[in-house]
Amino acid sequence: MYYRTASLILFIMLISGCVTNQAVQTVQVGDDEKSCQEIKSELARLGSKFEDAKDDSGVTGKNVGLALVFWPGIIVNEVRSNKNQDSIDSRVTHLSAIYNSRCLKSNSSQGELKSLSEQLKELKDLNDQGLISNDEYENARKRALKKI
Repeated sequence: MYYRTASLILFIMLISGCVTNQAVQTVQVGDDEKSCQEIKSELARLGSKFEDAKDDSGVTGKNVGLALVFWPGIIVNEVRSNKNQDSIDSRVTHLSAIYNSRCLKSNSSQGELKSLSEQLKELKDLNDQGLISNDEYENARKRALKKI
């Protein structure tokens, strides 16, 4: 009986000592429809989430506990922490690119924003190449035309 209880407690400690999976998808549905403010808010949330993932790495209470009980768990924690950080970093890069292209005013050296005809041609090319579906093409085309 004692060994079962001790085993259960040890198992719970190991599970609670592991870094949780906080990985995020780089590209998510609706990214292109987000407003500049929504993108900024999500970037801020991702910044704090990145810091949390970074805090799970290195000498932490979880890793010290694992070192005492189950040292290979440290490797698992470090790998998961790095994956979390990498996925958040990729998402930040993706959203930053959208924000920079849409929300930052271009200066004279960067030139004007794309004309409507250039946007429509680019959408058509993406559709012709099969990179976006017909429905996505039609929705994006309608959004571009509404901006006139």
